Amino acid sequence: MLRRFQSLFTRQEDGKLYNNQNESVQSWNTFTKPQSSYSQESIIQQQQQVDQHVQAGIEHHELGQLEKATHYFRLAAKQECPIGMFLYGISLRHGWGCKLNTCLAFQYLQTAAEYAVHDMLNGLASNGELIIAIYELGVSFQQGWGVTKNKETAFYYFEIAANLGDLDAMNDLAFCYTHGHGVKKNIFKAAQYYRMASKQGNVQIGNSWIWKDKYNIVDEPGWDKKLCIK
Repeated sequence: MLRRFQSLFTRQEDGKLYNNQNESVQSWNTFTKPQSSYSQESIIQQQQQVDQHVQAGIEHHELGQLEKATHYFRLAAKQECPIGMFLYGISLRHGWGCKLNTCLAFQYLQTAAEYAVHDMLNGLASNGELIIAIYELGVSFQQGWGVTKNKETAFYYFEIAANLGDLDAMNDLAFCYTHGHGVKKNIFKAAQYYRMASKQGNVQIGNSWIWKDKYNIVDEPGWDKKLCIK
């Protein structure tokens, strides 16, 4: 999970974390604290500290040092960093280096998504931050982790994340359409999203049926209107 999240970033020579659009991952302060209350130097120092916490947490996690990893994620989360909140929330949800707490995990994941949406609307956050946070909210509602299980709400978040390009969300959305979880069963819609994910390398075992000729129509623009499928 963390490896997937870290792939959104690259390390630069100055030691900062950057997203895949070469924007510094430091938009958190513009939402959480009025810049007029802080000197530019103070803001930069806080941003650098948060970057260091997030990177240290990821590095410790990959080394299997989960308690240390979660400690750094918590520090970043407490500084109201959306990325830190997301990673700390995931750690709490799975009990990685800390006591499992799905309710608190959901709160952090939900807040991270809200921050990401705000920043993205203002041109500050990368799509990746927003998509992963939204997808994980869907997983929370699907599994009932920290929140009442709700298939319709899970489908809602999966659909948003899938249409923003998240491959895992595409597969989960297709699963919902296949089995009628949270939405009316629609095998053509299922084939469409399974194909979308598969074409980008996320192949599900046992899904060879999606390549049958009768489903080729889903690759055509406006195919659902042709079949009168809503």
